[in-house]
Amino acid sequence: MLAQAPDTVPAPGALPGELRFQPKFDGYRALVFTPWPTRGPLLIQSRCGSLMHSRVPDLVAAAAHPPDGLVPDGELIVWVEGQMSFEALQRRAVSGGRTAARLARKMPAHFIACDLLQLDGKARTCGA
Repeated sequence: MLAQAPDTVPAPGALPGELRFQPKFDGYRALVFTPWPTRGPLLIQSRCGSLMHSRVPDLVAAAAHPPDGLVPDGELIVWVEGQMSFEALQRRAVSGGRTAARLARKMPAHFIACDLLQLDGKARTCGA
């Protein structure tokens, strides 16, 4: 489910339990899939289903040895001059090959994990 910005938030105590908020990052929502149950490449998929791992080789290299069967949900971002840059991320998203490698050195990608959907090949449930 995509997050939507509300006009107001409930007052403290208006709902059971605690309220939790997630900031809006200036990036692409993405899933990272680690191989399971057999060895294979790490895959990064956009919210729309596009595979993006070839466009962010720096991020794939940084996650060289993640646990098998791990699927975090989060935001793919690019920092430029101390702030998130959606324009730089868009540029990275359409690059490939040598251009992707050059941009990876100049404008590294980062992944901010927000939720853990799967661990050891088993789906995680809310609160687990």
